[in-house]
Amino acid sequence: MLKESALYGDVINWLEGLLKSRNKKSLVRVYNTSRIALRSFLQSEGYDKFFKDFISYEIRVDITGFVIKKREAYMSFVECKINPISLKDISQLLGYSRVALPQNSIILSPNGISSAMSYLLKTLNRLDVLEYDKNKKIKVVKWDLSKKDVDHSSILPSGETV
Repeated sequence: MLKESALYGDVINWLEGLLKSRNKKSLVRVYNTSRIALRSFLQSEGYDKFFKDFISYEIRVDITGFVIKKREAYMSFVECKINPISLKDISQLLGYSRVALPQNSIILSPNGISSAMSYLLKTLNRLDVLEYDKNKKIKVVKWDLSKKDVDHSSILPSGETV
C-alpha cells in the first residue's frame, strides 16, 4: 500500500520547479516539514525573521516551500493524501493556512476528492470552505503518479491554477 510519505520527494521537486519558474530572481527552497512543528523549523533554518507571528505556527505541514527575497519571504503549503480528499483533510489544511497565511495552499491526492467533497464543491458550489484569507483559497488537486505532476484538469476551484 502506498504511503503518504512516498509522495513527498516528487511533490517537493514539483513545487520547487513551480516556485522557481514564477520567482526567477528569488531564492526558492522546499522542505519536508511533516515531522516538525513549522515554528521550530523556521527557527532552526533562520527563516523566523521573515514571519513575525511564527511563534504561533504550532502546525505540521507535509511540505513547505519558501520564496525568499531580500527582506521578505513567503510560504507555500502542500498537504499530501493517499485516500480521496475529504472535508476532514481540507479542514486540517484550512486551519494551518488560517494560522500562517501562506501565499499558496494546496492539497493533493492521487485518488482525487471524495464523492461528498465533489458534491459540496462542484454541485453545491460551496467554495467558501476553501477560503483562508482575503482572495486566497486552498487548491484541491489530483496528483498524477506517472507524470509526477498535478492533473491540471482536476484543479478546484475550477478555472484556477496552482
